[in-house]
Amino acid sequence: MMWLVLVAASFFELAFSVFMKLSDGFKQFKYTILTILCTTCSIGLLSIATKTLPLGPSYAVWTGLGTVFTVTFGIVVFKESRDLKKIFFMGLVLVGVIGLRLAG
Repeated sequence: MMWLVLVAASFFELAFSVFMKLSDGFKQFKYTILTILCTTCSIGLLSIATKTLPLGPSYAVWTGLGTVFTVTFGIVVFKESRDLKKIFFMGLVLVGVIGLRLAG
């Protein structure tokens, strides 16, 4: 159950990254507020998950999945580069996250 909370925290990490980009350096008030709310939710859910999950793997999964979600979102929505090296290394991050989950 706490692993699902951690995945939800990673989705909020994606959200705060996207809203931070849309805030244009925190000049757009609506997106600045959404950035703050999503950051609070993300860290709050991480805090809940680490009550029972080990800290190291939890943090790695949180940041790793957040990275994969954010890069994927950037490719799909913001039409960022689909470079094969980027995809390969994103896959390595995912393998590392899964490995930490299985090992922990």
